[in-house]
Amino acid sequence: MSDKQECLHISDKTQHEFLSDHHILELERFGIVQCGIAHCRELFTIHRTNMYKHMLLYTVKGQGWLKGKDTNIKLETGSLAIVPAGFENRFGIEQEEWQIAWVFLSPDWDWNGLIADKIDYRLSSTAEAVYAAVLMLLRARMLPIELSGKVIESTIQQLDWLVNARLDDELNSKQVRLRRVFDVVQRQLHKEWDVEQVSELFPCSPPHFHRLCKQYYGHSPKAHITRMRMEYAARLLLSTDWAVQHIGEMVGYPIAANFCARFKTWSGKTPREYRANPTALDS
Repeated sequence: MSDKQECLHISDKTQHEFLSDHHILELERFGIVQCGIAHCRELFTIHRTNMYKHMLLYTVKGQGWLKGKDTNIKLETGSLAIVPAGFENRFGIEQEEWQIAWVFLSPDWDWNGLIADKIDYRLSSTAEAVYAAVLMLLRARMLPIELSGKVIESTIQQLDWLVNARLDDELNSKQVRLRRVFDVVQRQLHKEWDVEQVSELFPCSPPHFHRLCKQYYGHSPKAHITRMRMEYAARLLLSTDWAVQHIGEMVGYPIAANFCARFKTWSGKTPREYRANPTALDS
């Protein structure tokens, strides 16, 4: 990289917070030097020439980029970039917004194969969970001391599990992307999704997305969304006393008769029958 000066350029609209092992001594017990989160806007660029610790950079939302010697990576939503200690690197925002979490790890720690001898990049299902864990640590320090210590201890343990997780080692990039797409759908089951909208989240053409779903799930995108809706509706029927019509609206069926017919096709029972006797599903 041409500029050998350490530098950072951060917009006034960016919000960022971090904690180090100086703030929470318990972090040191797990080899964590620092952790933080940022919601980057407009301008966010950092260049480090002398990395004395390992960096795990999680992209939670939006897109960024990372450059190193012989490395030029576009960081997409739900991804993890691992930069070993000693590797000069520059990273920054690619779109108007970029939400990230980072964890700095001690180079003196045995990370059991997590850290390679080069910059590594992979899709990861843990990005949002890491962000949530770091946010919890930040907010836990504001709690009464007798509660703060318990929450911090528990959350650091969770963060350690997430950092060391190998959840995606057996999944290829297409499977991780599919899971990420349907995670988005799960949060908005009330929305009238079509194949075009869902395929844009991947992103790919609708026919290609249809083929991927058939390959990895054994059924079409529409059938997969219907199954998600029915499974969520079944959980709501058992865990709440909400009206059937309200539950139908929450899973994308504003007309109660349509929801009842679809649920009976899926389960063999009407919603009321299932609520009264949830056994023996024919899903």
